[in-house]
Amino acid sequence: MWQFDIFKRENLIQGISDTSFGPIKKGNSKNIQAFFSFLGYKISLGQIVWAEQVFGNKVHVCQKEDSGKIIKGVDGLISNVGGQILSILTGDCLPILLFDPQKEVVGILHGSRKSLLKGIIENGLLEMKSIFKSRVESILVGIGPHIRRCHYYLGSEIFEELKNTSFKKYFVFKDKKFYFDLTKLTIDKLLKAGIKKENIEDCQICTFCNFKEYYSRRKQKENPTIYPLKNPNFGNFLGLKK
Repeated sequence: MWQFDIFKRENLIQGISDTSFGPIKKGNSKNIQAFFSFLGYKISLGQIVWAEQVFGNKVHVCQKEDSGKIIKGVDGLISNVGGQILSILTGDCLPILLFDPQKEVVGILHGSRKSLLKGIIENGLLEMKSIFKSRVESILVGIGPHIRRCHYYLGSEIFEELKNTSFKKYFVFKDKKFYFDLTKLTIDKLLKAGIKKENIEDCQICTFCNFKEYYSRRKQKENPTIYPLKNPNFGNFLGLKK
């Protein structure tokens, strides 16, 4: 289980589940409620908003009536509704949690490689600025567990797609393979957008290295027997308290 220190003094419900709570699914009340109970929160499924997660760059600004729903076609959620909890599921992709303490706005972004390259971070921050008048330099950011450059190697098709783009600087060549640094890409994008370095907290956890604590799709692909279910996910949650 992970909680960000940068958020602990704030009026937030926040946390990332681990394998001890079992896989998190949209609508799987038992594991979700066990996780929130462990954190000391009494939460109903009707408070949670889920992003469908289609590996795109669309971000939805949530209304009160979105609670309990899956928002189709989006990989990011923004909200200023008290008691509403935003959620994405991950199993190697990079979760990004956002909070503007001045405007009391939260956001959560699904940082898949595709979403990051398509501008999910830029779109999320743009929504916070345009809809809620957030100042980027005030926004706090938490980067959750994800596969790191040590194990995230690219297939030949992806390498060919990216080798002549500006993203080639995130390649790491070792052991005759090309690896990709999702973490550096994310932090560079955040800093370029105006987020202060001291306002970014990276949990430093690699899902592949820590597959016993956090589900890793890539690790399971190499060793299919490590989990009882195929492609399990852990949950990333962030919301304003009522």
